[in-house]
Amino acid sequence: MRGSSRSKAALITLLALAIVLVPNHLPNAVASGSLQPSTFYFHNQATKTLNTISTYLWANTSQTWSSGAQFESRNVVSGTPGVWNYYSQPAMAGNVTFTGPVIFVLYLISSSGTGGGTVITGTINKITTAGTVVALAVGSLSGTSISTTLTAFTISLTSSSYQIEQGAILNFQITITITGTTTRTISLLYDGAAWPSQVVATFQQRIGINFYSSFNQTGLQTSFFSRNWTGLGRQVTLRASVFDALGLYDIASARSNLTSPSGSAVLSNSPLTRVQGTGQNYTGTWAINWTYTTNTLSGSYSSKLAVTDNNGISLTSTLTFKVIASWLLNLHAVSLDPTPVSVPGASITLFNGAVAIYNGVSNSSGWVAPQNILLLDNASYITKAYLQGTIVNQTAPFTPSSSLTIPLYLSVYQLDFSNKFMDGKANQLPQPPSTIQLSYPNGTIGSLDPAGTYLLPAGTYSISTVTWRGVNVAASSIPFNPKNGFGSVNLQIYDLTVYVEDQNGEPISGAIVTLSLSGQQFTQNTTGNSGVLVFHALPKGQYTVSVNSQSQSARSIVNLSQDSNNNVQLSLQTSSWIAQSLVWILLGVAVGGALGYTEFYRIKHPLKEEPFDYLDNLTSGSFRDGDSVLIEGDSGSGKTTLCEELAYKSLRSAHPVLFLTYENPDTIRKRMKTMHMDTSKDEAQGFFQLVGCEVTKTPKMDNSLGVLENFYDTTVLGMAISSGLAEITVGKPTVIIDSSHQLVERASLRGLANLIQETTATLRGEKGRLFLSVNRSSPKPALTELEGAVDGVLELSTTLQAGQPSTQLSVKKMRGRKFDNRPVRVRFDPRKGLVFQIPKSHKPRRLGLNRDRIGS
Repeated sequence: MRGSSRSKAALITLLALAIVLVPNHLPNAVASGSLQPSTFYFHNQATKTLNTISTYLWANTSQTWSSGAQFESRNVVSGTPGVWNYYSQPAMAGNVTFTGPVIFVLYLISSSGTGGGTVITGTINKITTAGTVVALAVGSLSGTSISTTLTAFTISLTSSSYQIEQGAILNFQITITITGTTTRTISLLYDGAAWPSQVVATFQQRIGINFYSSFNQTGLQTSFFSRNWTGLGRQVTLRASVFDALGLYDIASARSNLTSPSGSAVLSNSPLTRVQGTGQNYTGTWAINWTYTTNTLSGSYSSKLAVTDNNGISLTSTLTFKVIASWLLNLHAVSLDPTPVSVPGASITLFNGAVAIYNGVSNSSGWVAPQNILLLDNASYITKAYLQGTIVNQTAPFTPSSSLTIPLYLSVYQLDFSNKFMDGKANQLPQPPSTIQLSYPNGTIGSLDPAGTYLLPAGTYSISTVTWRGVNVAASSIPFNPKNGFGSVNLQIYDLTVYVEDQNGEPISGAIVTLSLSGQQFTQNTTGNSGVLVFHALPKGQYTVSVNSQSQSARSIVNLSQDSNNNVQLSLQTSSWIAQSLVWILLGVAVGGALGYTEFYRIKHPLKEEPFDYLDNLTSGSFRDGDSVLIEGDSGSGKTTLCEELAYKSLRSAHPVLFLTYENPDTIRKRMKTMHMDTSKDEAQGFFQLVGCEVTKTPKMDNSLGVLENFYDTTVLGMAISSGLAEITVGKPTVIIDSSHQLVERASLRGLANLIQETTATLRGEKGRLFLSVNRSSPKPALTELEGAVDGVLELSTTLQAGQPSTQLSVKKMRGRKFDNRPVRVRFDPRKGLVFQIPKSHKPRRLGLNRDRIGS
C-alpha cells in the first residue's frame, strides 16, 4: 500500500501541472515563468470562527506537524456516511480563479475492512464572508476498501473555472459511504510527517515580487549613494515588495546577496525582515540595511533577492546601485582681460568621455546656470564653452576630488567703444557716432552702438562703416582682434570756420550761413558780432556754403576733407547795392585750425528749464488709467526719447512696462542708462520687457526679450503684445510701440486702428496705458484715422529759432479733458534726457478756456 501511495504521489505531481489558480489584478511583478504548486496541509489548531465557521480543523501551506498523532474518527454504516470538513485559513488575501483538477491525498484506516462498495468523495466548497456555502467541484474514488492498515488514498477533482473572492475561505470536505449493516470506525490521520493528509493545487503567479529597490536613510528611492555623506546618510536599504494570493504567511523567507564592484561578497544569503504586512495580507514589504564607510569602494553594486514560499517555490530579482563620492561644481564664466569681467550668454557643455552630460548658459552675472553640477569621483570630465558660435574654452580632462567653485576663463575680451572715435585731428568727438558696422570672423555683419561695451571672442574683426550724421566717415576698413584691445580711430570729421567781413575787414553780424550736403540742407547758423561761425564735427564731403545778409547772398563750394585747409573767398552778387561795401570770406579749415573761434559767441536766452515731469502741467495732471496716446513727431524730433522717458516714469511709479521698439534694444538700454535711467534690475525681475521689432531679417539682437519679425503684420504684433502682457503679474501696465512708422506705411490701417482699440480695451481693464509713436510725415488720412482711435495726441515739431534748430512739444488732444495746448520748447540733455525750456515770463494757462473740442 505504501508503494501504491508513492506511485500516486508521482501521479499527483503530474496532475498538479494542470491546475491553475490565477490571482486577479496582480501588480506588475516578477514571478516564475512556470506554474507554482502549493499544498494545503490539514492541521489541528485552536478553535476559532472564520466566515461564521467555528472549528479547530484547518488547512494551510505550513508544515508545522503536531508532536503526536492527530486523527479524526467517524462511525460509518450503510445510510450513515462519515464526513470530515477542513477549512483554509487565513481568508484569501486576493481574488483568485482556479480550474481543476485538484488532488486530495487522504491517509485513512478502518477498524475493519469496508469492502468493495466503499465510496470516498472529495468536495471543494467556497465559504463567503457572510457564511454562504457555494459548491465548486467534486470527485470520487469508488470500489476501494479501507483496511485496517493506514493507507493513502488519492482523489482527483475536475471542474470549470471558479472565482474565489478576497476574504473567502475554501472548504475541503471528505465524505465516506459504505455498504452493509456493520458499523465501522474510520479514522483520517493528519498533521504529521508520516500521514500528511493534504490537498494539492497549482497556481500561476500566485506568489511574486512587485519590486526590489534601493532606498536612502530618508526613505527616498535612489540608485545613487555618496561616500562623502555623513555616517547617518551612508545607509543603503534594500527593500522588496512581495505578494501572495494565499497570504503572507505562505512566504517562508526572503534573502539577499550583495556583490561589490570588485566582485567580492558584501552580503551572502542575508535574511530580509518583513517590515510591512501581516500573515493575512496580500502584499508585504521585506527590508535589509547595509551601511558603508568613506573607504568603501566606488562603483556599481549588484544585489540578488531570493523569495521562497512554504512549498519551496523560489523567485529571484536583481538590482544595481552606485556608491560614489559626489562633488559639486560651480563655474563662473569670465573674460581673459587683465581685470576679468563676467561673461553672460556663454554656452557651457560638460562631457564624460564623448557623452555630453550637462549643458548650461552663463547668466547676466557670468554664473553658469543651473548651478551645483553633480560630478562623480570615478569619471573623467572636460568642459567646452561657446560664445557667438565660437569655441572660447576647452579644458584638459580632470577627475574631481572635492567640490569646486572656479572661474572658467574664456578667450573673450571686453571692448568699450566709447571715447574711441576721434575727429580728423585726434580730438574727442562731442558725442559718439550713430552706428558702426562690424564684420565678425564667421562673416556675419552686425550693427553696434559706438557708445556701447561688448564682449567679443578672440578673432579677426573689422569695422567697415562708421556713421556720423548720416555719412560713413571711416577712411577704410578697420581690422582688430579683441585680444589686443581696440585703440582710438581717427575719422574723416572736421571743423569748418566761416568768416563774414565787409570790404574794410570789419565783421558783419546777423548773416545767415547755410551748409548743404548732397543737395540737402545740413546745418545753419547766424554770425555774431565777430562775424565768425565755427561748424564743428562735420563729416567729410562737398558742402555748398550759402551766405545771406540784407536780402543779398553769396555761395561757394568747399571740399571738406583731410586736406581741406585752404581759404575760399566769396563775393556778393554785383547787382546788390551792398556789393561794393561787403566782402564775404569763408575759410574751410581742418580740425584744430580754428579752435580759438569755438567760443566766439554764445546766445543767452531768458529761459528756465523744467524736468520731464513738467509734462504733467500740460496734460492737467498726467495721463489717466486706460488712456491711449499717439505721439506724432518729425524725424529726429525726439519721439523715442519721449517714449523712453514715459517708460522710466512708469517704472518709477511701480507700473510694469512692455516696450516694443524698431531700434536695437541694446541701443535703448544704453541710451536710457546714460540718462540715469537704468532698467537692468527691472528687466531681471520681468518688470521691464523690451521687444525688438523688425520688418526684415537682421542679425539677432542679443539680450532682448525677443525679436518680432514682420512688424507690419498687426496680427503678429497683437500676439506679441498679448504674450508680453501675459508675463506681467502686477497691475497698471504701460505698453509703448516705437515707432509705428513702418506699420502706417505697410500694414492695414484699419487693422492697426482695430489693434489700438483692442489693446486699449485690454489695458483699460487692467488700468494700464498705451503709447504709440508715428512720424508726422505719414499720410494725412492715416494720421487722422489714428488720432480718432486714441484718447490723446502729443506733437513734436522742429523749427528754427534765432537761426538755431529747435524742437517744441504741443498737447494736441486730450479726450474729455482740459489741457494747455501752447507749444513748449524741449531740448535733449545727454545727462537728463528731455527738459522743457520755459520762458521766465510764462505763466500756466487757465485750462477752463481750453477744452478739447473732440472730447467735449
